[in-house]
Amino acid sequence: MKTKSIGLLFLLLIVGQSVKAVGAVGDSLQLSLEEAWEKANAYSKELKLRSVDIQVGGEELLNAKRKWLPHVEANANYGKLSNIPVFENGILKSPEYIPISDHSVYDAGIDAYFNLYAGHKVKVQVQQAETKQALLKYLEDETASSVRYKVAESYLDVQRSMLFKKLIEQNIRQNKKRLDQITELYNNGVVLKSDLLRAQLQLSQQETNLLTMENNLELSMQQLNILIGNEDDQVIKPIDGIEGDVSQEKLMYADYLEQAMKTAPIEKIAQSQIDLSKLSEKQVKSDKLPQIGLFGEYAYSYPQIKLYPYAEAPYLMGIAGVKISYNISALYHDKHKEKAAAITVARQELAKLQADDQLRIQLKSAYKKLHEDLAQIDVSGMNVQQAEENYRIVNQTYFNQLALLTDLLTADTQLLQAKFDLVNRQIAARLHCYQILKITGQL
Repeated sequence: MKTKSIGLLFLLLIVGQSVKAVGAVGDSLQLSLEEAWEKANAYSKELKLRSVDIQVGGEELLNAKRKWLPHVEANANYGKLSNIPVFENGILKSPEYIPISDHSVYDAGIDAYFNLYAGHKVKVQVQQAETKQALLKYLEDETASSVRYKVAESYLDVQRSMLFKKLIEQNIRQNKKRLDQITELYNNGVVLKSDLLRAQLQLSQQETNLLTMENNLELSMQQLNILIGNEDDQVIKPIDGIEGDVSQEKLMYADYLEQAMKTAPIEKIAQSQIDLSKLSEKQVKSDKLPQIGLFGEYAYSYPQIKLYPYAEAPYLMGIAGVKISYNISALYHDKHKEKAAAITVARQELAKLQADDQLRIQLKSAYKKLHEDLAQIDVSGMNVQQAEENYRIVNQTYFNQLALLTDLLTADTQLLQAKFDLVNRQIAARLHCYQILKITGQL
């Protein structure tokens, strides 16, 4: 009875694993690279952070523009006056006190100031906010391009691992068939046991390689799932071919470079940083210019002690006019601050030149690598054909007892490696295409 229960439990486990496997296949997600990009754009936390930065920048821009409006302030105070001693005979003698019937004092009013000219400070602040907002948009574009490139890289890694896994599985089936043939020859006394052992070892090594490739596929798929917002264990089936569209390689390097200088986010970011540093320099220089504005004061006060004769009664007074001020101390206080701002401008211009150098280096490298990959694809294709023909010949001669098993196993390994190389070159060509698009700001 106990044996039957164990057998039933074992059967249920097998059925459960089978159902799980069928469910995993059924739940697999067919995905193109364009769809993966769309999912990443909607999910990416990096892009969401950039979007928040842009929202903050928009509010800062509105805040800068609000500074054009007049400054209005309401104020009020209430207090008690002390008795007022008058030292008619000097401070060493006892004073006489001025009699005050009401010690209360208060006032309530409104002050307003409207800036007419302040060295264009407000205008510069608005320009700074607008430039910063543009900079944040360029940073968002650069981040979006980087995210799309990471997705493309992970997507191609999944394709590479799936193709390698498929090639190894085909090789294992081929090795098993060859092992059966060698076993039959060994049983008939045609080949030595060493041949049988070598064939078994070759098969075991490929089965180990298959396990490694399955692990690589799982890791690549997890990375892609994380980038596009799926569950870690979501099974993905890429539907794009690995050959892709490499029509971009027809452009000349000079065309790519011209395009990059116009549209590359890194170029726009560097130029925006120069513009910001120049505006900061203007802001410092504006401190050395006069300020002109309209002002007004309107207040109720008690008691009336501003004009003679004084009166213990509330009074209303309004003042309006033009105010002109000039900060003389700025001529010497801001001297080094102004020099530092000018040096910062020069530094940002140098940083842009450095960014230009790095852009040309990266673009040239990706451009050359792409053409190298395209040339190697043709060579790798011919290598696969030669390796297939070589394996066919060596396989035939071995089973005719005209070649060694070592030669056959070497030919088998060379054929598998040639297929690996072809896949690697095709994927590398696509990746370098995306790299060029990223550098030129078109990804």
